[in-house]
Amino acid sequence: MAALAPPVLAARTAETPRIFVVAPTGTGSACTTKQPCSLETAQLAVRRLAPAMGSNLDVVLSGGTYRLTHPFRLTAADSGRNGYRVIYRAAAGATPLLSGGREITGWRPVPGMSHVWSAQLPASVDTRQLYVNGRRLPIASGLPRATTLLQTPTGLLASSMAMARWPDPRNIAVAFKGGNGPWTETFCNIAAIHGRAITMAQPCWDNLHLKALGVQELAWFDDPMGGFGGLALWKTPTALQNAVPLLSPHHWAIDRTTHTIYYAPATGHAPAEQSIVAPALQTLISVIGSHNVTLQGLTFAYAGWTAPDSNDGFPQMQADWYLHGRHANSMEGTCQFSIPRGSCPFASWTRTPANVVLRSTRNVELEGNTFTHLGGVGLDMYDGAHGDLIKGNEFTDISASAIQLGSTDDPLPGTRGVLESHNTLVDNYIHQVAIQYLGGVGIWLGYTQYSRVVHNQVDHVPYTGISVGWGGWHANVVNNNDPNLNAHNVVADNLLFDYMTKLGDGGAIYTNGSQAASWPAALQIRGNVAYNGVNTDFSLYTDAASQYVLISRNFVYFQPFDSFNSGGCRTVGHIRLYDNVFAPGGPAYPCFAYVDINHWRNATVCENPPPDQTPQAIVAHAGLEPAFRYLLRSRRPAVNLVAPTSISSQGDQVVISGSGFGPDTEVRFGELPATSVRVLSANYLLARAPRGSGEVNVTVSTAAGASRASKATRVVYSAHPAACVNDLGTGFTTGLLS
Repeated sequence: MAALAPPVLAARTAETPRIFVVAPTGTGSACTTKQPCSLETAQLAVRRLAPAMGSNLDVVLSGGTYRLTHPFRLTAADSGRNGYRVIYRAAAGATPLLSGGREITGWRPVPGMSHVWSAQLPASVDTRQLYVNGRRLPIASGLPRATTLLQTPTGLLASSMAMARWPDPRNIAVAFKGGNGPWTETFCNIAAIHGRAITMAQPCWDNLHLKALGVQELAWFDDPMGGFGGLALWKTPTALQNAVPLLSPHHWAIDRTTHTIYYAPATGHAPAEQSIVAPALQTLISVIGSHNVTLQGLTFAYAGWTAPDSNDGFPQMQADWYLHGRHANSMEGTCQFSIPRGSCPFASWTRTPANVVLRSTRNVELEGNTFTHLGGVGLDMYDGAHGDLIKGNEFTDISASAIQLGSTDDPLPGTRGVLESHNTLVDNYIHQVAIQYLGGVGIWLGYTQYSRVVHNQVDHVPYTGISVGWGGWHANVVNNNDPNLNAHNVVADNLLFDYMTKLGDGGAIYTNGSQAASWPAALQIRGNVAYNGVNTDFSLYTDAASQYVLISRNFVYFQPFDSFNSGGCRTVGHIRLYDNVFAPGGPAYPCFAYVDINHWRNATVCENPPPDQTPQAIVAHAGLEPAFRYLLRSRRPAVNLVAPTSISSQGDQVVISGSGFGPDTEVRFGELPATSVRVLSANYLLARAPRGSGEVNVTVSTAAGASRASKATRVVYSAHPAACVNDLGTGFTTGLLS
């Protein structure tokens, strides 16, 4: 059976819309099914008709690849008028792909390098990504053999001469995982190599080393960077990226001086037999100043971002915001905390740009689109985005964060005269993102009001799943000088798992800075489900200066042994936690004083809770809503956890956590089918095991295929199954110092 197809997304209007049909090879001005026109021609036609709109204007994109040579720009002139919308949508059953990529051809074997091929790029094309047959190819990465690299004031000192003979080193980036704290990966390019001395590019190298170094907890009050440590002098590189001498099979590298790409395919595969694409554009779509516009059913792919290969590099601070320009290590976003005074607002660092941009928009809708094979952030919404709806989209294979909403340069009302408000992010499937810039997050919110982040699924991300707020590093209960405009935001009914897979000091849902100034405007974190945060400290993490947060009816389980289900560090307080279901651990607030943190009616259950401890109403409601679960069922299902793992030989009921389940789901215990299956949602099943013995693998099958076996999918039949004690918490109130 074929996987379920997405529903047809129909134009929403009571009137008959005016339709313009376009195709990748469209010509002329008819814009009909028999004579489709180009995308640009249809746009001009819509602009002419827009002022007198009496119905929606639909631009229907036929299937195929639209190869963009410049960004497709929508402005105020492209807006819907008179209560109607301008809609750019996929034709029924079609998959139009808007691509900023260029096919790379002309591959030749490289003399003296076994199984390595090269091709020339046009001088105007640069890239940090390469895709082979639609899959991202890893860039060459590693360290020279038997060589230690130690820091010096200007760069590095190598213990051997191995790198002295390498070709032009200016293409090579030096990466430091955890360079500016466990939540970061920073890197700079090499400027030159002379013998064993390696000189790093400036100003990147200086910006990696912040002016105030030392123990973070002792520097919060007087450190111009709010306690960020910078690259410690004892740290050594974790990898050299884009070094041709380190090229291994199924990797690639680029020489930007000669505009040459090197590729080492898997044995037996010649480049001429493959489709090899490099992104040539940074921006695919920009919607600036538009209103009442819809983008529906489109695929945005093959766009990049190459700024990290400049002399500025990527001195990341947090959530892929980074320092940029000379003296940024002492001046960018430091305000009155540095001498001389730095730029303001505090912590207003440089944003990683997106490949699809909404700026100063109003009532713009993005529904049922796919964001993939992207080299920056997937989608950015800022400069007063208001009333926009991001619904039912898939974000995957993205180098940085999936979605950014808001900015860091408007912490107080009236600072810039714009405000991101009343935007909704709902039913989006976000997975395998922040691939290249590991500090990225699934969904990032800066300073916003009335934002709703609801019913999304975020999984397989290297750092935090959802991040809300900013700028709290210079505030706490004693010194609360961090007012901002955040208010009335909601993060609800999201499903998050397999987050914090590579970096540390983050969580499933993370907050920073004040979230409101009163209880009526408090941030609401409710109905979310989170599990398997690999390196998390606090799953629901109210970090520096967080205040006015309501945390209710969340389900958090299967966390690392040394983590807490909720809590934070240097939290101001005014936090209420109630009616949550938590695995053991927390809430905990171990750093300095806090106020008004109250807990009640929170249940404590096993780390991997069995069916009678699983809050079925919460798990059934979390994640994608039914109309958008087709996004999960387009690939084989996954089984992440089974509980309990020890069952009776007579057969017990188990709860299965995973993804991609549907009405046709079948469950097997070894070779035998389950005696009953109840589908709670696309992510949760209740199944009763048949009689059995020994250790068996639990397999889930749908029309899209069968789940893979792993250690987490096994159960053991036993005459005396291990018990899981339900420890109910009674709740408490505390005003003690941590």
